Amino acid sequence: MSAAPDFSLVVATIDPDGALLRALLDSLADSTERSFEVIVADQTQGDHLARVVDDFAGRLCVHRLSLPTRGASAARNAGAARARGRWVGFPDDDCRYQPGTLSVARRVLSMEGVRIATGRTVTAAQQPSVLRWHATAKDFDRWSMFACLTEATLFAERSLFLSVGGFDSRFGPGAPFPAAEGVELVDRLLREGSGWRARFDPAIQVEHPDKIPPWNRWAMQRFYRYAQGDGAFVVHCLGGNTLRWVILTLGSAGLRTLVFRGWVSVAHGARIAGICVGAWRYAWAARKGSGR
Repeated sequence: MSAAPDFSLVVATIDPDGALLRALLDSLADSTERSFEVIVADQTQGDHLARVVDDFAGRLCVHRLSLPTRGASAARNAGAARARGRWVGFPDDDCRYQPGTLSVARRVLSMEGVRIATGRTVTAAQQPSVLRWHATAKDFDRWSMFACLTEATLFAERSLFLSVGGFDSRFGPGAPFPAAEGVELVDRLLREGSGWRARFDPAIQVEHPDKIPPWNRWAMQRFYRYAQGDGAFVVHCLGGNTLRWVILTLGSAGLRTLVFRGWVSVAHGARIAGICVGAWRYAWAARKGSGR
């Protein structure tokens, strides 16, 4: 067996034609950092992604893991269990790495005491996407993590990730609560660990498109659906940090509901409703004994 790579990148995917995965692998083939493997956690019916993986066999160390069940968090956990790298990352199938993404991640992870590194997502035009990111590099904690991470920009020591059981499979795309799996994981890691650092650096950049705008019925439905994950996360990880975050989030969404018109207003109203519904659903499930 070849020497273990430094990075293991686990890609959970349901890709009907392979175009997304191919674009991601193309970007990884241009990486200046070469000590990495890619594990494709394939939840797509059929074997067409196997052909995509085979096409990159001469350019990348890439493996395909065929999974019968749906759920991004469960797929990432299955891939991480097969990983050999010191550090694990979880690129979305619709993102692209820049040539220097992994090199910068290595630099940050090699800093004294750093066991988690995160960066920011940007559009193809290099504008910030997905979140309102912190502008400068900083260590973060459970109170300040919310503007520092998404799953696609998260890197962690594999041993640390595995020590807490990985992602909670109830959160994330394809799960009962289809968002917040990244902050749930990092909140748990930071609560259970001490004596080490989590570091955000905006120089770690992953290209990821903004799905909204356009503002339309689809955007409203997406806001509502993903917000249920946020509401469930707040109840699941109830504490001062999550209460502060959800109060600020609800306040911001409420203001936008009042200030804007049309689908923008409706979408932010749907986010408020989704957070409340997700919190109620999680609390009800926990009361019935199905919560962890």
